[in-house]
Amino acid sequence: MAMNQSGRQKGHLVQLTVSVILAAVILASCSHEEIIEGDVITLYPVFNNEIETTVTTRAAANEYTAYTGHRQNIYAEAVCHDGDQHDSQYDASGWFLPDEDNPGRWFSRVNVHSGHNYYLYCYTSMPVDEGSLPRFTYTSSSNVTLTFSGFDIITTIDPLVSTASTGKLLCSNEYLRPDSAAHYPHLSDNANDPFTFGKFDIGTVQSGTYQDHPASTKVFLALDHLFAKATFAFKVDNDYDTIRTIKLIEAAITTNQGLFTGTHTYSFADRKFKLDDNGGYTSRNLRIDLVGDGPSITVDPAKVDENGMVVLGKDTTELGWFCFLPDKYFPALTLTVKYNVYDKSGRLVRENATATNANILKKVTNPEKGNNYKITVNVIPSYLYQLSDDDVKVELSVEDS
Repeated sequence: MAMNQSGRQKGHLVQLTVSVILAAVILASCSHEEIIEGDVITLYPVFNNEIETTVTTRAAANEYTAYTGHRQNIYAEAVCHDGDQHDSQYDASGWFLPDEDNPGRWFSRVNVHSGHNYYLYCYTSMPVDEGSLPRFTYTSSSNVTLTFSGFDIITTIDPLVSTASTGKLLCSNEYLRPDSAAHYPHLSDNANDPFTFGKFDIGTVQSGTYQDHPASTKVFLALDHLFAKATFAFKVDNDYDTIRTIKLIEAAITTNQGLFTGTHTYSFADRKFKLDDNGGYTSRNLRIDLVGDGPSITVDPAKVDENGMVVLGKDTTELGWFCFLPDKYFPALTLTVKYNVYDKSGRLVRENATATNANILKKVTNPEKGNNYKITVNVIPSYLYQLSDDDVKVELSVEDS
């Protein structure tokens, strides 16, 4: 049985609580021509090239905001389903890969057979237990699952699964752009238009012509999150900021109960993610850095000094994010920071000081997948103090708000 969280709940958490919109994700179309060898056709995702990410489902407090994380490799399972029959000899699988040199464009390794009807199910990399992979099982269109064996409970991977797929016969001689809707009348400003959520039929794949140009089947994908997200920012106490400058050397999230055991499932038909009732947290040391380089670091470069330290102040400074398992019994996570303190003339007052918060997500009592929980860390003196030459007795604490 999963273990309960421990520790008193204090401080405040800003939770982004507006409804998560399962937006159809439209990314940029790939510039590479379809490879047609006999009856084999390579599928490409078709996406709006003004959106450079696979995800637009996270929400901000009072407005809908696209998630700005890095694009991810998407694995596709193409199930051949002609009429009422599953013809497994024509099933296919492969990757949609973002072209790192051309943001918004994609490579494809998904080869299917012309003239056959397909259902397309997609997912990204998953933070599953070492040595295991997600297991895809197709029994019928109403019984399609991904099975996972264990999860790392914190990760800089944003695990995604498809909630709908559809296909269109589209011209391949130009990129799809918002201003080309007249040439592609099925596109509209509402990205949800092509989709019925829980349906994954992309139709009969084929090649042909469209307005006298070569055309072939391309696919639209809608994806959603399996994990919750936490975004971290720091803010220094106003009074303390008038006399001292704090520079972060390190900020890290750690846990020694980093593996959630059990067999967990995602059902494509009803879009339900279920954790194993018999799963539980067990020993695994995990660490996520919020200072430095990495896909989840979002700090403004202007706030990073020449030595790589993040300069904090009375205004909120966002550092980065990580994703975590959406389970109400989620164990405590420790935030540890290392910092230098300077006076306002730039003189080093304290070097390599540390502070910790032993349960930084304590107010997230019932996390939900797809929600972005904003944590603002207040850096404040732990007690009233008398300034001395070296601030020997000044200790800082960090509290979430």
